[in-house]
Amino acid sequence: MLWRVDARQRVAPAPEQGEEQAVQTEQTVTEDRAPEDTDLPPPPEETDAPEPEPEAEDPDPVPEPEPAPAPAPERRHGLSLPGALRRERRAWAEEKGYGFARTDDWLNDEWARGAAASGAVARDIVSGRAYGHEMLLMDLGGVNVMAMRRGAGSDVVIDARRIAALEQESSDDLIEAFTVGDFRVLATDTGVAERLVDERFTTAFEVFPDVVTAVWIESDWVLAQTAKGSHRGDWEQMLAPLAMLSDVARALPPKATASQTLLLDDLDPTRQMPEPPQPGFGVLAVAREGVDAGERPLVQRPEEPLDLPSRRQAVARGVVEPRDIGADEVEAIADGVEKPEEGPRGARMPRDLSGGSSLFDD
Repeated sequence: MLWRVDARQRVAPAPEQGEEQAVQTEQTVTEDRAPEDTDLPPPPEETDAPEPEPEAEDPDPVPEPEPAPAPAPERRHGLSLPGALRRERRAWAEEKGYGFARTDDWLNDEWARGAAASGAVARDIVSGRAYGHEMLLMDLGGVNVMAMRRGAGSDVVIDARRIAALEQESSDDLIEAFTVGDFRVLATDTGVAERLVDERFTTAFEVFPDVVTAVWIESDWVLAQTAKGSHRGDWEQMLAPLAMLSDVARALPPKATASQTLLLDDLDPTRQMPEPPQPGFGVLAVAREGVDAGERPLVQRPEEPLDLPSRRQAVARGVVEPRDIGADEVEAIADGVEKPEEGPRGARMPRDLSGGSSLFDD
């Protein structure tokens, strides 16, 4: 019984504050909730909508023509069959109407720089004219080189080498001048090389194909050498920039030993020239061939020698009528009548001479 009395005397624990707030909130929401409106009209009944007509099927589309395949780029490689490059040079020469020769002894001493520094002999030479200049394509010691003759020679050497190419040994007289495009330019005279640069010079080095590794100007020529694997497409692209550099090289100073000769063969004639005389019985022909060579021409001389005039003695020839001096109807140069002086011409300053001379009064 004692435990029951003790249980009644215990006070029940008060509800927590959070629970009381939750109960009050539920009551407030229940009171504020509006009764459901039962007078609202019922929702409209769904009616079957007409099915859309099926779209007309498009006719079979016309297949587009496939584009022509792009030509495969020409593949360059270091290995080739023996004589393949020679045959390609010969075929290119026949296509362009150029000449082809295996060797030419006249070209052995033309160049001493670049690929020709080792003294290699030119072989498999293609010769012709391009853009008004003499052009040569040849093999110099296994290196493909194209040369173009310019108008006049010069002692100044300009050597341009592609920076990305393998480093080549240079002569001691070459000094680095400047850089143009992908080329490093060296010259024997840097001042002359810098004055040579213009729009044509920079454009030529910009349009050179990537296969060109070096370009140099030497004596009467502008030359360019290529890496292994160059073909006729590269040779075609090298013609225009080489011709442009040949025109630019006209600004180089001429050779010190160059004779200023006037070449009349390439000029237009000023008048129609007579035909050369035919070989005959002239004095020179008789002297060369001897006395007994051929028949001599007949020379007719007068029977009496001619009496030629001489200043040793006075001789009157012809009839001279005597005349008085001054009787000829020729006006005299001076008639003896003084003409009055004309008035002063222009501005003059009058001088006062009334005081006499004062030169000796000092």
